[in-house]
Amino acid sequence: MNRIKTWWQDLLETEKEEKEITLNNAFKEKEPTKRKMRKRINSLEMEVETLQNVIKDELYKAFIKKLNDSEADKRYKEDNVRLRKQIKVLKQIIREGGENK
Repeated sequence: MNRIKTWWQDLLETEKEEKEITLNNAFKEKEPTKRKMRKRINSLEMEVETLQNVIKDELYKAFIKKLNDSEADKRYKEDNVRLRKQIKVLKQIIREGGENK
């Protein structure tokens, strides 16, 4: 009987120790170590750098697109001026032709 009693007490003690260990581990997990914090900071810095590069690339693409659009607008304006001059010349020719008859 005494043997069973000691076995039972040992079992209770080991369960108590296991609970304390799990509680200690849970407390340690809540409080991150310097290594974990540094790793997290490094990963966040890498994400920020990646996002900055993506933003730079997108801004560059948008800027180039705007430049190309302005060049196309210039070309269209020049064509418009040239065509208006041609229209004036042709109207002048039509008027002169109508006056000669």
